[in-house]
Amino acid sequence: MADAPALITDSSACVPPSSVDRHGVAVVPISVQIGSSEYRDGVDLKPEALYQALARGQSVKSAAPSAFDYLDAVEAGGRPAVIVTPAREFTHMYRNAALAAEMASVAVTVVDSRSATAGHGLVVMAAAEAREAGGGVDDVVAAAEDASERVDLVACLESLDHLRESGRVPAMALGLANHLGLRPVFRMRDGIAERVALPRSERGALDRLVRSWRDGGGRESPRSAVFHAARPDRAHELSQRLGGATFVTEFSAAMGIHTGPGLVGVAWLRPADLVDADDGDGL
Repeated sequence: MADAPALITDSSACVPPSSVDRHGVAVVPISVQIGSSEYRDGVDLKPEALYQALARGQSVKSAAPSAFDYLDAVEAGGRPAVIVTPAREFTHMYRNAALAAEMASVAVTVVDSRSATAGHGLVVMAAAEAREAGGGVDDVVAAAEDASERVDLVACLESLDHLRESGRVPAMALGLANHLGLRPVFRMRDGIAERVALPRSERGALDRLVRSWRDGGGRESPRSAVFHAARPDRAHELSQRLGGATFVTEFSAAMGIHTGPGLVGVAWLRPADLVDADDGDGL
């Protein structure tokens, strides 16, 4: 692998630590501020500490890695690099990585995963496999871009409280939804997040995740990743219902700021013949 590029991503990708080590992926941590203290996501901040801070009502904020953070990771590798970021619609990471690429002393290619969390992680894993197969920069970039076109993700929220705090949805509507016990199921595909169902029970939410995974070609997918925010038992149940996931991973603390505990979901790579197909999800 002497001519293989460095592979860089950020801590929101939800790639299990064992896979990060095995595949030699460099992970740039997201900064998280709790009160007056600053932490590095996945380094000195664990998800459970973040959720405890949220429960106490502490002020919690996150900041994407800066261009200089990405540049440090590139220069540390000392060779051409491929950076895989979350979808640019939701974060400044793609922009910051692109700025780092312009400043770097080596060639750097930035790939937008068109997804987030474990979906983003699957794109990173595809790039890592291409590199381990002996691929150079072009091969690694091609593998990442192909995966970004096929990655799909569905997840359900346990509560809408943290969305209310974001101010993106009217508080009255969220209060009514919580009163009715709704557990919204949403999909992320090609950088777009949309609601696909509003089941009224945990069982109904898991049923909808399984259905969306199955209808979206999950059974034929080479890899599926189940992820969760402080709900390992529910994630294990979902993995069993899918016939076993490639891996089950904890949501990163930085991502948990926006959802709170209770989220569970699955990401997978759709078969090529379903990339342009609509699986018919809707209310």
